[in-house]
Amino acid sequence: MASFNKVILMGNLTRDPDLKTTGPNGTQVARLALAMNERKRDRNGQVREYPIYVDVDAWDKLAVLCGQYLSRGRSVLVEGRLQMDTWEKDGQKHQKLKVRASTIKFLAQGDRLNGGPQQRPQWQPSPVENAPSQDGSLESDPDDIPF
Repeated sequence: MASFNKVILMGNLTRDPDLKTTGPNGTQVARLALAMNERKRDRNGQVREYPIYVDVDAWDKLAVLCGQYLSRGRSVLVEGRLQMDTWEKDGQKHQKLKVRASTIKFLAQGDRLNGGPQQRPQWQPSPVENAPSQDGSLESDPDDIPF
């Protein structure tokens, strides 16, 4: 069966990026927490906003840029793919669905009102940086994260 995995989100950061170095190669990873509002009508017909929170991981050069330029409250547009993280802690298996960013556009606070994003730092990985190694694994393996 064919599948397609692409996510595009726009929202505000709920905290400063958490930038860490992982693995023997010193790979950088930035953990971001993104908040968006979903509008729904409640039982009384009133339109209410409900927050949605999504965790985003940025790797390598993109992680470094996020650590330098982003902070809590900043608006961003994230493009990437869904990824399931699994780990075991105290004998319990855990899973978490998150987004692995391929592109992050740093937006000015008024961009949604002013007709689109202004020029901001952004980085997209080259095909070589995202290419799997000969054994089929990605160079920056999320399982190498020590936290």
